[in-house]
Amino acid sequence: MSEITLLCALAGAFIVLIVSPGPNFLVITQLSFRQSRQQGVSAGLGVASGSILWALLAATGLGIIFQYLPWLQPSLQLLGGAYLSWLGYKSLRNAGTQPQPRNLGALGISSLGRAYRFGLLTNLTNPKALAFYTSVFSTVTSPGLPMWVRGAGVSIIGVLAISWFVLLATLFSIPAIQVRYQRRKKAIDIATGLFMVAFGLRLLSGLLPAGTFS
Repeated sequence: MSEITLLCALAGAFIVLIVSPGPNFLVITQLSFRQSRQQGVSAGLGVASGSILWALLAATGLGIIFQYLPWLQPSLQLLGGAYLSWLGYKSLRNAGTQPQPRNLGALGISSLGRAYRFGLLTNLTNPKALAFYTSVFSTVTSPGLPMWVRGAGVSIIGVLAISWFVLLATLFSIPAIQVRYQRRKKAIDIATGLFMVAFGLRLLSGLLPAGTFS
């Protein structure tokens, strides 16, 4: 697989990750809808900052660890592939159901700074993010790949995360957008689930010895 193809696959997987409903999605949309667009944008920037931090850690710290512990990367790939497949199955099973909203008022998110920090913390503790950066993103930190691939991977994550989460906060400050999303939620959940299962199985198949299916 060429470097460009690899980066395109990374971008596609990340887009599916951030578009699918989860903790990050809920925090941003609820703040935008219930408080203000500014609150939602601040939380979105916090979530995007978390994505960039995750990517930097995966591109630097994890790569060094993999050099000293060569068994760790396939282990994480196994766990990540299994977890992504499980998330995809859950998305298919629960397609169309509404996630339980968080009581943001009780958390005291009254300022833009607090909204930013809450978005950052939400992403840093998001198990979906952990699965992505220890499995899918680790493909751009494989030994032998040029250093620019790692930098490009981090840059792609940063641009996509900031663009999407700010756009999400802006859109969900418009009540009509939420109504339209709810109408199409089942189809979105099914597409997301199928993609996650396919990517998870692809990660798992990469652990099989060459020529297994020949």
